[in-house]
Amino acid sequence: MALNGPLRVSDNGRYFVDTTGAPFFWLGDTAWPLFGQYARAEAEAYLDDRAAKGFNVVQGVLAWGGGTGFEIDMPGPNSAGNAPWSGDPTHPNDAYFRNVDHLARYAAERDIVLAMLPTWGYYVNNVQTLNPENARVYGKWLGERYQDQPNIIWVNGGDRIPTGYEATYRALAEGLHEGDGGAHLITYHPCGWRSSGQFWHGEPWLDFNMIQTWTDWARIYPAVAAEYARTPIKPVVLAEPAYEDGPEYPQGPITPHVLRREAWWSVMAGGFFTYGHNHNWRMEPGWLEELTAAPGAAQMTILKDVMTARPWWTMTPDQGLFEAGMGEGRTLNAALRSTDGRCAIVYLSAQCHALINVDKIEARETRATWINPATGEAHDAGVYATGSYIGNEFPKRTSILFSVPGHWEDAVLVLDAV
Repeated sequence: MALNGPLRVSDNGRYFVDTTGAPFFWLGDTAWPLFGQYARAEAEAYLDDRAAKGFNVVQGVLAWGGGTGFEIDMPGPNSAGNAPWSGDPTHPNDAYFRNVDHLARYAAERDIVLAMLPTWGYYVNNVQTLNPENARVYGKWLGERYQDQPNIIWVNGGDRIPTGYEATYRALAEGLHEGDGGAHLITYHPCGWRSSGQFWHGEPWLDFNMIQTWTDWARIYPAVAAEYARTPIKPVVLAEPAYEDGPEYPQGPITPHVLRREAWWSVMAGGFFTYGHNHNWRMEPGWLEELTAAPGAAQMTILKDVMTARPWWTMTPDQGLFEAGMGEGRTLNAALRSTDGRCAIVYLSAQCHALINVDKIEARETRATWINPATGEAHDAGVYATGSYIGNEFPKRTSILFSVPGHWEDAVLVLDAV
């Protein structure tokens, strides 16, 4: 489906829609050095691959300095040798941004939204290259340059908390808004185990919340659920989980199974998910081939296919589907149910049994389907009487025991009204 941007937030505040009002299911990927280090041919090959896999958002940094722990004092040049700034942020380098222009158009042709960070947070918090005065100027320049680009989201922050530097981040957001007239959504990317809502939820410029959980992947569901419960209601994106094959995580290794848990828990808690891989930013030898062949990335396609085959925008978290077997922590199981009660999706995160309250399906019968989230393989799991619509004033309490098929690491159970 062609992207009709810019995106905006739905009227109920829960999800994203395009300019026609059609729901937009965010499936993101992380390529922090997309503009600063990827050669143009590499960037194009990467975007081609992600579009083919169904990713529709890519996060990248305009003024990138190597990533947390590896930063240099000024943002580095791109592969053509052009730095983003000629001396300071009030003098953007047009040669650098012509490559950004090209990649923005290239991504748009592939229905990919670029979630662009004007700067990595290092240049605000650590070396104070940006301050309230020049951040506003830089933000306004960016907003004006990309005012008419339909596939842009602005991401303030950059792996830092804003404490002590609120004025600079606020000025950057205000400059972006002034420059593009509010045409594009703005959010904030925090550092490990933080949410933008912790600092900015009431700010008028913050359109939706981003979370970073870093190594704490077993705490993703409660983290997303907490943001889902904030008022006023805003969409929530897990924007930085633990990356596939990342070597730095105390709670590693980060296998494809862990990646699936991270993604499915995010969605089951009412949020959206952005994938990441070690080679997205470290770019070690053979990085592009390993990045595009990564099994975890391919398995994100399965998640998107399962969700978008149904009216996902009507689905809300419903742990009441579990009579027993909900689990906890690293083996938490989670569920969604549509507001009309005609469909439910249950994610079982490990080999287990779960007693499911099928009477929550608003039909006499429900058809159950198993889907392997690692392969996409689907199996008919039977048709069951729900205990609903049986002529009585109250439904009959009806629970069915389901067991994850043998040799699957985890499973998705879909319940559809017959």
